[in-house]
Amino acid sequence: MPSKLSKLLMDDSFVRYLKGEATKEEETRWTEWMKENDPHGRLIEKGRNLLESGVLTLPKPDPDVEFKLLMNRIEGNNKSSFFNSSHNRGRNLVWATIAASMCLLLLIGFLTRNTFFQDDEPQLTQMIEIDYQTLETETGQKTTIQYSDGSKITLNANSKIRLPRRMVESDTLQVWLEGEAFFDITRKDESKSRNFIVHTPDGSVSVLGTRFTVNTTRNQSQVVLTEGSVKVSVQKTDNEPISEYIMSPGEKALFSKNLENISVERVNTEVYTSWTGNSLVLDKTPLSVLIDRMEFTYDVEVRVEDESLLDKELTGRFNNTDLNFLLTGLSKMLEVDIDQQKQTVYIKEN
Repeated sequence: MPSKLSKLLMDDSFVRYLKGEATKEEETRWTEWMKENDPHGRLIEKGRNLLESGVLTLPKPDPDVEFKLLMNRIEGNNKSSFFNSSHNRGRNLVWATIAASMCLLLLIGFLTRNTFFQDDEPQLTQMIEIDYQTLETETGQKTTIQYSDGSKITLNANSKIRLPRRMVESDTLQVWLEGEAFFDITRKDESKSRNFIVHTPDGSVSVLGTRFTVNTTRNQSQVVLTEGSVKVSVQKTDNEPISEYIMSPGEKALFSKNLENISVERVNTEVYTSWTGNSLVLDKTPLSVLIDRMEFTYDVEVRVEDESLLDKELTGRFNNTDLNFLLTGLSKMLEVDIDQQKQTVYIKEN
């Protein structure tokens, strides 16, 4: 396959893939090609950015120069037809007719091409290239990326994200997330917001200046919105949305590529975002939900002797997210014994 974007964009199959209109066979072929190495992935990304922004850097011809060249070709063809031997006038007439027809086709083609470029929008002469990086966090680790416009992304433990190294002059910013992250996306100015897209294994979240958290664990994606507005889209393999939902602040949305419906409920958003400030808030939170977060964040396995405890609802705040501190406080809240042996936590009755 070609290694230059300009040649790839001449392939109808490649363009259909970028637009999400490819057949299953084309989708599989280009997806596997993209995964072969990072340069292929960057070419796919550049192509999609070009299509989204409408940038196609085609050289615009000079009408005057091309018209003169065309007329020279027409005159040359006419001369060659009329200066043939005069003893066979019938043959000369045939060739003159053919030459005139060819000249007419050339003239129509020129006028059509010239009209197309005259009516077209002014072309951008420089393609915006976005330099991406991939960040990963380990057990108990968090990291924050802050951009020059004030936008911040905080990546939780045991998570992975692909995102731009720096902010660019583009109306669209895209990231790919596996795990959990909190996004604080600022407006570019008072009248215009940045279009921000978070891609998850189950779909995408489209944003215009807002604050929210995304979690992709447990074979589904979860979005909790604290400020602004986001659109959640569940997509099929051909990138056509199965269902969409525009969220309001205070809502939690659960969605999966295996389900058509998006589940939405009102929640206390601090329960889902407090981890960014090194604290943990519980608000009638079942122990089973807390255990899921502990296993995800600290890479431990939690075993509960009395399974009826899993439905017990907990309310409170831990101002320290150290695992030992959390287990000590949890032991007092539940009035149980908690013992940690390496990467396994045992919760037992007194």
